[in-house]
Formats: sequence, C-alpha cells, structure tokens
Amino acid sequence: MKKATAAGWALLPVLVLMLGGPASGKDVAAVTLPRGARIGVVNLLDAEVTHFHGSTDIKASFLKTQHVDWPVDSMLNEAVKQRLTQMGVEQVPVVPSEGLVRGRQEWFIDNAVTKNLPKQCAIELTQMAAKEHLDALLVLAPGLNDNAHATYTRRKDLPDYVRGWGFATTAGARPEVFNMTEMLLISTRGGIALLRDVSWGGAVTALPWSNFSADPTTKEMPAEELEKLKPIYLDVLGRQAGRLLDHVEVIGAP
Repeated sequence: MKKATAAGWALLPVLVLMLGGPASGKDVAAVTLPRGARIGVVNLLDAEVTHFHGSTDIKASFLKTQHVDWPVDSMLNEAVKQRLTQMGVEQVPVVPSEGLVRGRQEWFIDNAVTKNLPKQCAIELTQMAAKEHLDALLVLAPGLNDNAHATYTRRKDLPDYVRGWGFATTAGARPEVFNMTEMLLISTRGGIALLRDVSWGGAVTALPWSNFSADPTTKEMPAEELEKLKPIYLDVLGRQAGRLLDHVEVIGAP
C-alpha cells in the first residue's frame, strides 16, 4: 500500500473542514478494501459494570456502578480477531488519542452518532488514521439508554442515563445483561474519516445471565460474580462487530 508523504498527511484535517464533514453512514455503499488493508481497533469504553435493581418498593431499587479489572481493549481485539483474519485484513490495535478521549462525552454520549461524525471528531480520527496508516477503523464507545441512541430498543425499565455494560435484576427473576454501547465503522481511505455504519449494542436484547448465583439485592457484587459476565460480553462484542463487518467487502487475491 502506497503511503502518503508527511506533507500530504498534514493537509488531512484541512480537507475534512473543506468538505464539511463525512457523509451519512446510511447513504454510503459497502466499504471496499483491498486484501491486507489495515483496520484499526479503538476502545473508548471504561472497564465498569452497572447493576440496576428494580423493585415495587421504590426505596429498594438502586443503581450501582462498579469498576471491573477487565482489559476491555484486549477483549475487543480478541472478539474481532478471527473475523478480521478470515477477511484477509490486518488488525491494528490503536490507543485512542488524548483528543478522542477528551471528546468522548461530547461526541459519543451527549451526541448520538447516527448519520455524521461531529466535525472535530472526524478530524481527530483522520489524524489517528494517518499516523497509523489505516484504511478503516472500528471504534467502541459508550452510549445512553435514550431515544436518540437506542431508538426502538430503548429499555423502558432502565433510566435513560444508563450507559455502557451492566445487568438488571428483579426479585424472583434471572438477571438480564444489557449493552448500552455503540460500535462505529469508519472508512479512512482517501484521507478523510467517513462514518459508514453504526452497530448499537442494545439491539442484542434479552441476554440472560444463566450462571448468576448472588443475591440480586446485593449492592456491591463480588468480583468473582462479575467475572462471569466477561464471556457474555466477548460474545456480544463479536456479534456487534460482525454486523458492521458484514458491510465490508475485501477484494484481491489471497
């Protein structure tokens, strides 16, 4: 793959501004990449799990978020590794830039990325792609359980402000795992970050936690109990990314 000159990469943010930002992901055809193309994998999701317990007695209901010792970056890369290898592209784990981390709240949580990337976000991703010579990006970010993010899959039994990974419990029922995250497919060939598709995690509904064994009213879940969620989320990440990668066509001889 031919690499651009340093001067060419320096012009990329200017080009994004001149073109007024990316086109709608719904208006862009499937992403066509050559075999061996470099796809960056970026994680913006915190390693934490939220427990929402609902009760007919409002005083007994609670929302508790706990940090978990999970390498979410590695989990995301592991979840997409097999599929990207089968496609014949090169997987590139990418550490998010400081600018992308700073903009996470404004660009992905306060703003529902359904059509266009926010202009400054597009510039930041363009620069990241240029630095790593990437042809496309998969970006995992938190979202909210609201109409703007979740649309028809919004969980009406959960608060709108719930984000990221978690589970909901009620007395006498198995917990249901929820996934308030968004995964973005972004093409960067041609020197501009364009949103191509978004996969909302909440579209995977009714995820049972079959081996849950704790008291559902426990506000501080033991780490060993939360550890049981990890394989569930590995599977969810793979399916979430799979919906995006179905829109990527790789051409060229193996």
